[in-house]
Amino acid sequence: MKKNLIIIVAILAFSNVMAQSSQEVGKIALSVIMPENVDGLDISQLSKMETKITQIVSSTGLAASGYNNNFVIYPKFALYETNVVEGGMENITVVTCELSLFIKQVDNNILFSTISKQLKGSGKTKSIAITNAISKIPTNDNDFKAFIETGKSKIIAYYESKCGDIIAKSESLVKMQDFEQALGLLMTVPEEVSCYNKVQEKSIEAYKAYQNQKCVVQLQDAKTQLAANNYNDALNILSQIDPSTPCFKESQTLVENAATKVDQEEKKQWEFQMKVYNDNVSLQKQRINAIKDIAVAYYKSKPTTVNYTYLVR
Repeated sequence: MKKNLIIIVAILAFSNVMAQSSQEVGKIALSVIMPENVDGLDISQLSKMETKITQIVSSTGLAASGYNNNFVIYPKFALYETNVVEGGMENITVVTCELSLFIKQVDNNILFSTISKQLKGSGKTKSIAITNAISKIPTNDNDFKAFIETGKSKIIAYYESKCGDIIAKSESLVKMQDFEQALGLLMTVPEEVSCYNKVQEKSIEAYKAYQNQKCVVQLQDAKTQLAANNYNDALNILSQIDPSTPCFKESQTLVENAATKVDQEEKKQWEFQMKVYNDNVSLQKQRINAIKDIAVAYYKSKPTTVNYTYLVR
């Protein structure tokens, strides 16, 4: 008996970038996008399929939740045959299915890579047989690895071709003082792309401009905390003022006042921060980490909605 499972497509509000950490910024990621429902599959089976796809992505060293959700991986699932095999004690249902996976760039709806795998499952019921088939998805299969590698190579090639445009757009955003978007855009470029060092230089420039604008507010906030005798909070704010800003000298005067009011542990932490400021390598690392945090916060504030219908049409 032949029967096709029809995917009921739906708009899926997708915002798993909320779970994204700054440690994953600069890494190539494929956001796993699932349909809200598939005719014949229950929620548990869809969840099991999503877990399998996530494992396929993760096994190749890529993140399975995208930074800005521009590159996605999504499935199509079809049931081709259902047969009942008569047994001694009870009948066994055997199903033949097909799982297809696709890697796409969302912005331009460009397909980067595709693969299809036939699956078979068995069980007392049709539902159990389908679950069995899904459980047999080979997450370490070499064909799946090749499929992911193809997608990864095309993502790198995409950024290689767009790097100049990304830098130019970030510079325009900085001129408009839209620093968060500029930093978010620059941090979408993966480490494997040849212009990554140039992108980091541009992100430092944008960060310094951002800090120049922000430091006046930070300085005032610190003064407010000092006036309320909240010395630890004041030191925390002052520690965020970058040494390149015009506010830094005044912030150090405030630090000297606050540092005499805190306990020894807080004082040690501040002295460590001063060592970071005096070590250019450590300072650059701290700036990059701050940039990544700003970029993640920017995309968290603007969760992406991915239209599954748009992806599969």
